[in-house]
Amino acid sequence: MSSSPLQAQFKKTRRKTALTTISTEDEMRRVYGVGELNRVMTEKPTKGRSIHILTGGNVDLLSHLIWVMQFWPKLKRVFLSAWAISGVDILWCKRLLEEKTIGTLELLLGDIFPSKYKQEWAKLMEMYDAGYITNIYNSSIHSKVMLIEAKDGTHIVIESSANCNMNPRVEQSCVTVSDELFQFYDVYLHGILDDEEARYVWRKTAEQLMQTKYGTDSDLSDSERTALLGED
Repeated sequence: MSSSPLQAQFKKTRRKTALTTISTEDEMRRVYGVGELNRVMTEKPTKGRSIHILTGGNVDLLSHLIWVMQFWPKLKRVFLSAWAISGVDILWCKRLLEEKTIGTLELLLGDIFPSKYKQEWAKLMEMYDAGYITNIYNSSIHSKVMLIEAKDGTHIVIESSANCNMNPRVEQSCVTVSDELFQFYDVYLHGILDDEEARYVWRKTAEQLMQTKYGTDSDLSDSERTALLGED
């Protein structure tokens, strides 16, 4: 079956060399993506409110992150769950971490990501070893969720059909400011990590998070404790 003109236009070839710089074209695509979000989301999101939007083209998960940072320029931590992340977006994350506009970054990626995206995975491992990334794992996951904790304690959740890479498809997303929704995803996704043979051990990080953010062990229900620490 022959490919359509649209398919041919966006046909991709796998990179064989590591990406080291963000091109001017990629910079402008990011500006465009954030600009489109500004066009439809004109106000700072408020607690308890969800904003649902349809996107297309150059609007991905990271565009949402940059949009959020217009209102909260300093972020304490970011947790990204996605099937894949592009080399360009990895470099964007590295830039934000180097600038210390993001304090910590955790990534949960698809199970075949290390073998299918070898150059991107190698870059992530390099960033982990250099101390830029707090935790990174791969799992049988297709969920696209970004958890954002701002310096002032605000919790933002971004749910999206788009991975952390730009594509020409129509996608949908939802931006919600909610402590409860943030904690639900935070506990659940960390529970997935403990059930998998992860590339790096995270238990110490989870215990510290539980102590500093959610109080002592007794503050968690039995089900939450099992999900978070894998204990009966």
